Amino acid sequence: MVLGHEGVDRISPSYILDRWRKNGIVKRRHTSIKSSYDAPVLQPRTKRYNGMLSRSYISAEEASEFEVLTVKYHCCLDKLDAEMKEFKAKLKENPSIIYEDGSFE
Repeated sequence: MVLGHEGVDRISPSYILDRWRKNGIVKRRHTSIKSSYDAPVLQPRTKRYNGMLSRSYISAEEASEFEVLTVKYHCCLDKLDAEMKEFKAKLKENPSIIYEDGSFE
């Protein structure tokens, strides 16, 4: 606000920290959290994130009742993490594996 008030419309990028950039290096989890001032139509990624978050809370709550379920839950998450890393590696090699409908080879 101060810069705007002083009529400064450009500053050197060296003065802007990565955490202040929308596309910065730092991943911010809060960018996926719904807030009261969000547009009524959320971005598709945010919708997917919110759906996964809701399901993961329910699953974690259920699994936490018993040690055996907690271990199984963590095992499933480890497998999923490995699959996601593999998928991202394939995507990096061949970006065309994602089709317009969101499916992949």
